[in-house]
Amino acid sequence: MSFEDSYDDLEPGTEETSAFEDPLLQDPDLETDPYLETDPTLDPDADLDPDVDLDPDADLDAETDADTETDADTETDADAADLDASQEDIDLWHEQEAPDTCAIAGQEFLLDRFTDGEHSEEELVAVAEANGWYRPGGGTPIEDVGNLLEYYDVPVERTEGDTLDDLESSLSDGDGVLVAVDSSEILSDDPDSEALADAQGIPGQGADHVVQVIGFDRSDPDDPQVILNDPGRPDGAGLEVPEADFLTAWEDSGRFTVTAGGSGDV
Repeated sequence: MSFEDSYDDLEPGTEETSAFEDPLLQDPDLETDPYLETDPTLDPDADLDPDVDLDPDADLDAETDADTETDADTETDADAADLDASQEDIDLWHEQEAPDTCAIAGQEFLLDRFTDGEHSEEELVAVAEANGWYRPGGGTPIEDVGNLLEYYDVPVERTEGDTLDDLESSLSDGDGVLVAVDSSEILSDDPDSEALADAQGIPGQGADHVVQVIGFDRSDPDDPQVILNDPGRPDGAGLEVPEADFLTAWEDSGRFTVTAGGSGDV
């Protein structure tokens, strides 16, 4: 029998003919094989799998998140750099070379910081003496503290009656801060303090000494500290002094302050 004859007897619609219906047309009553389901990402009417990410901007969002994390890391590094700024001041400290050159040494710290140069105390003593801002054996008059900074084009502002908040604000702005104090108030427990207290560092004033304020330590709320660069003692780099003692010593000069450097307000 030929193949043609075998199909001649089949009537349309019979069970035998259904086997030859268009294979692309699926019987709606048949169960769908779960492994042959259409990819829902290609079917706009399909229920979306929550685990399937269809956001065309997903990669961009991921890049944005990565950028945000990078920015956060950068800000953290910047904050760390700001906290370490006082270390630069500590590295510029040195002990004054004579009992009455505290104001000159203090100005030297700031000059080296703001001019990126290296000035010697000997050089600055000569400049100050030539201009009448310093007298050997007598020291620097309080009104002349800051003159050396101005001589080298570092702007300064002299104020009285400042507060600790004022000092903190200046330091936050990146300025340098010198204050006039009574040395016996902040060195009272130092056995080497008597010679310094007797020296006429600032003639004609209750305050006799100039120190640089470089920071504050309030890690112990019950014992806050003011951090100084004190040129008048061998351990004066980053010296921590109780806040109450500092205020008492600073009060003797009427809280006289020289703010130097770089914020636009100076």
